[in-house]
Amino acid sequence: MAGWGSWLIEHRATRVVLIAGLFPLGLLSLVSVAVVVFDAESRGWQTTLADCAVALAILTGVVLLAGGNPVPVALSAGGSWLIAGVVGMLTGIYGSLTLPIQALLLIALLSMTLFYLLVPDSAAYWAEFLREFSRQMGELGFQVTDPELLQPLAAVMTGMVAGSATLTSVVALFLGAWWGSRAGGPSFRPMFLQIRMGFVIGGVAVLAGLGAMLGAQPFSGNVLLVLAVGLAVQGLAVIHWHAVERNWPRAVFLAVYLPLFLGPSVALITLFLLTALGFMDNWYGLRRTGKSMV
Repeated sequence: MAGWGSWLIEHRATRVVLIAGLFPLGLLSLVSVAVVVFDAESRGWQTTLADCAVALAILTGVVLLAGGNPVPVALSAGGSWLIAGVVGMLTGIYGSLTLPIQALLLIALLSMTLFYLLVPDSAAYWAEFLREFSRQMGELGFQVTDPELLQPLAAVMTGMVAGSATLTSVVALFLGAWWGSRAGGPSFRPMFLQIRMGFVIGGVAVLAGLGAMLGAQPFSGNVLLVLAVGLAVQGLAVIHWHAVERNWPRAVFLAVYLPLFLGPSVALITLFLLTALGFMDNWYGLRRTGKSMV
């Protein structure tokens, strides 16, 4: 991948095709968004806007030819690419991953607040969604679980959806920023090792935690689910920082990342520990040394 970023800069048509062609393809939509991040960081907002406009026209035309409704696809793509362009610009201008992640958290919190304003009974909305999801999966021959067992998730579904979308955006940001670093942009490793959410995000997390303890549910709990994404990433940055500083063996990373793929229970415990580590670092500074890490 060393020359991928440089090659992608010089091949505009390829960028546009990747942006438009990969977006509808499930998990590959992450790569589409990452290309927009890379485009914005490397080429600036004007080129990115033009590339996304052409990609949107191509995507809309393909959906029309397939007999589908282009409006939902266009809105989803346009929104995703707009956010990707913003965080890509922030990365390129400030040479930082912290600011783009903070922006993603803010967008998620604002979106979640708007959802609560538009859907006052969010738990009932998600309960019906989960029942319908379970029914449709059953018709396809997949028995997810007893539909009634899914109902307790309704209260936290808003935070889970917002948090998942934020995490996906963060992964796309990292991928695009990594490509950009291989094409003359800000170096990825120093940016990653310096990730820190700051006192504003930390303060909101504290207030949300207090609100959750005092019964301000489910909103406070859902806010915590979103902020946990940023703090967990900060926890990973702390581990990587110490691994570089102290020359830890690579087996340490296996111990950190492998549990994330060992099932939901183990993954949740691991994410909780990473979030706690990020939270502590945010207030007490767990990365202290006189040695330069850049």
